[in-house]
Amino acid sequence: MKKVLLVTFSDNADHQDITFGMFESIYTANRDDCDIWTMGINTPKVSVMATPHTHLVDCPKRPGIEKKTFDIKELHRIIKWIKSEQFDVIFFETLHVWNLAIMLCCHKKTVIFQMIHDVIPHQGDKQAKSVDLMNKAVCKLADFIVLCNQKYIMKVTEIYGVPQNRVRFVDMWRRFPKYTEPSYSKRALFFGRMNPYKGVDNLLEIARECPEIQFDVVGRVEPQVQEQVDELKTLPNVTMNNEYVTDAEMAEAFIKADWIVLPYSSATQSGVVIDGYRYGRPSIAFSVGAITEQINDGVSGFLIPEADKVAFVERLKATTDMGIDEYKKMSIAAYEYGVRKYSAEGAIERFVQVIS
Repeated sequence: MKKVLLVTFSDNADHQDITFGMFESIYTANRDDCDIWTMGINTPKVSVMATPHTHLVDCPKRPGIEKKTFDIKELHRIIKWIKSEQFDVIFFETLHVWNLAIMLCCHKKTVIFQMIHDVIPHQGDKQAKSVDLMNKAVCKLADFIVLCNQKYIMKVTEIYGVPQNRVRFVDMWRRFPKYTEPSYSKRALFFGRMNPYKGVDNLLEIARECPEIQFDVVGRVEPQVQEQVDELKTLPNVTMNNEYVTDAEMAEAFIKADWIVLPYSSATQSGVVIDGYRYGRPSIAFSVGAITEQINDGVSGFLIPEADKVAFVERLKATTDMGIDEYKKMSIAAYEYGVRKYSAEGAIERFVQVIS
């Protein structure tokens, strides 16, 4: 039996849900091939099962570059605990500067896996440089690099020089609630932090062309897109929430909507697509990055040719005109597709295979 430690030092709710969801699923399954443990930040934003195998710590926020980064005493305590437990595998779900220290101190007797979510840092993102530096560091220190899509497997070798036999792939996973009945509101939801690559300029044009459709825009705003966001706020068919949202408020936003819109100009994979599936809400997205691997076109949502805003508008108008029965059928299909491909429980075998 392998003794496995799942780690995220992220204060992001999505990454915590990914880590704690897999821990919870394996822990409750009582498998005889995986002795699962987890480590995370001591102020989690999502629920985490309290068990003897749950270890929450005081650490700097992701990516870990702040005053607390230099709390050597706490970091030493964490490394000492990891060494004492003699884990066979450590799986880091997110990038963090403390990952590097743990890798350096614990790699001799432990196999290290590092998941990378953005192989190519998003152009225009203020964290792009730090993400690139962290990618380079973990690619040198980790034994295996894990990706959530197949599209960029070769890129890891091309950009960071990681041999193909050290690269693994596994579909992302999340905890899934029970199916949520549609609200039949004909509303469209744009959710998540608004960065340049998220296509806020595209969203502005699309919303202008669809005055009959109500758009809910929820997410923090980066300074680079503030001008477009200010224009969005002036449209009568747009409601805006740029504050921090709780889990309950996030769920409410998805449940209230019928369609999730992702007019991104670039992307790797998107957690928003999976969040849509969790609530039975299909997505409409441009065919960029690995989003094409996440949406079963015509079944769990719709893929639009990259940057074709006319086609995006036409599809959005057509889908919001769906009858109740037709829309509910697609809503159920999106949920079932998500459960099969992205639920934590359904991903156990794939995860165990990756670390084996």
